[in-house]
Amino acid sequence: MGDVVVKTFNDSGCLAHLIGCSATKAALLVDPKVGRAAVYQKALADFGLELAAILDTHTHADHLSDSAGWLKRGVPLLMSAASRCARTHRPLPEGDVVEIGTLRFDVVEVPGHTPDSIALVLRGARSGASRRLVVTGDTLLVGGLARADFRGSDPARLFESVTRKLLPLPDATVVLPGHGYQDVLFSTIGHERAHNPALNHADGGSYAAALKAVAGAGNTPDVDLTLETNQAADPKLPDQPVAVAACCSMGSAAIAGPRIPEQRCEELAPRRAKLAVEERWLDVRDPWELVKEGRIPGAQNFPLSELGFHVDELRRDGPVVISCKSGGRSMTAAKTLAYLGVLTEPISMAGGFGRWKELGLPIE
Repeated sequence: MGDVVVKTFNDSGCLAHLIGCSATKAALLVDPKVGRAAVYQKALADFGLELAAILDTHTHADHLSDSAGWLKRGVPLLMSAASRCARTHRPLPEGDVVEIGTLRFDVVEVPGHTPDSIALVLRGARSGASRRLVVTGDTLLVGGLARADFRGSDPARLFESVTRKLLPLPDATVVLPGHGYQDVLFSTIGHERAHNPALNHADGGSYAAALKAVAGAGNTPDVDLTLETNQAADPKLPDQPVAVAACCSMGSAAIAGPRIPEQRCEELAPRRAKLAVEERWLDVRDPWELVKEGRIPGAQNFPLSELGFHVDELRRDGPVVISCKSGGRSMTAAKTLAYLGVLTEPISMAGGFGRWKELGLPIE
């Protein structure tokens, strides 16, 4: 485990991010969703983290924020200084710094999707953290930009916010977006700068002209109700997850990539030793899972949500097997690393470690 712990949660394409400080065990939860509190609390316990604050990157139009629920649990809320949300929160202006344990995040205003959109840039830590990441919320997404046809949206401003404030970050900066609709969990600034088709415009004006977004066209009755609830001081929130009111991606091309093959444990077992020696077997479960359940001998552990920190060391031509508990996370990892060009021939192990164990195959 490095100096930064990252755990991303995908709920119908809406991403929430738990970012923790390994040294102090303090953590920040970004864009929590209604009905998912138990999932977040389990992750906190699994990683031995304590929640110091929650943050909404903007006033959400597509899903219900659980910030009010966490406020009732005594956890402070952070939002943009431009937010019109009535619930108690610490307002974050441009240039403010959020400290979580030894981690230091710079607040960057990136309006366009909404007037109160902010991003968080992890510049380092008092302890000398070397990992770089940016939490982009609903601005820069994987392969596109966020939706810009809600009331208050401004596509030209969104384009300029992203290109002027986010794209100058170093190439290796890991991008943690607010949405992931195509099973690609994260990206990097360098990859999006080079390959994101929404950024292939001379300026914000030309992007807006090409997009032809009509302000307010996206405000359906469900969207307006979601916005009203997310701005209320003490809304009545459901206990269970609810369907999202809208997709928040716009101007994104489908993420093209190779079809990721799956192979059964029985097929891979005879090749396991050779693949392990050649460092071609990745286990993307969380570290606590390996401690509790064991691992396939020789498999290298790189937790799914933290793969972006290891892009250079993971680059391989040829086949690389990826395994997890049941096969879901390994497929996400394979699609993400293929999208980034890190792996040319990723293979997702069907059935995962659970099936491997059922078959009585080697475990350490």
